[in-house]
Amino acid sequence: MNYKYFVCLMLFFSTLSLYPQTKAIDSSADIELLVDRFTVDKATKNRTGWAHYYIPKGMADTLTVKMSCVFEGTQTHAPHVHNEDEAFYIVKGPVRFHINGVEKIINEGDFIYTPSGSFHNIQRISNDTIKYLVIKRESLASLEEPFSVGNANYTFDDCLVPHENWNQSQWNEKTLLNKDFADGFQVTLHKILKNEVYTYDDPAQRQNAIYILQGETSIKTHGQETVISKDNTFYSPKGSRFTLTGRSNEPLLLLSIITE
Repeated sequence: MNYKYFVCLMLFFSTLSLYPQTKAIDSSADIELLVDRFTVDKATKNRTGWAHYYIPKGMADTLTVKMSCVFEGTQTHAPHVHNEDEAFYIVKGPVRFHINGVEKIINEGDFIYTPSGSFHNIQRISNDTIKYLVIKRESLASLEEPFSVGNANYTFDDCLVPHENWNQSQWNEKTLLNKDFADGFQVTLHKILKNEVYTYDDPAQRQNAIYILQGETSIKTHGQETVISKDNTFYSPKGSRFTLTGRSNEPLLLLSIITE
């Protein structure tokens, strides 16, 4: 074999390991493979700040979850459009958000959805750092057509769920993204008190990603148990059942992200 050809071939195969895994995790996997306990040293630096994939492309069938932190410049990119739909949870704000020519200031704790085919972007509006969770419905195969939207004439406000004072509200769960509006894509905010139990056992066998906003919880699935806390995630593959139990005195707040 020609030496130059051999070297090129070896370089090609070595670069494959740099990409996120391309095979979904089995539902009976080691529970620690389903958990990401985030620390900043895990983040990847970029020109505007850093980013970290809790769920990289290929780990889940139709889902990626990423945290972005911006402390340089004003925006990560200009308004853009793609067939995949996305949702954003503002961890640290305020930010300026753009959807289809409309721009508004949204705040820490706000949630916003960008339907497939919509022009959108997010911008920093001062010298303060912003952080936001990017929840994207995507798969390894390219999407040839956008997902449909329940209201074809949706407005910016249809896509926005403003922050409320969760601790003073009398609620256990709040729908942030309705699956009927977003063609099966669903995001729900849950509040679980100490020693209360939340069970996920979906007859439709959809996958579920849990992101912890506040507090600490123990997770049980497939006879295994572990503990996660604020800024950690847990991924439940399709067909899995799990329970969460609140462990801290402050209410456990979490996002439940479901795609089919």
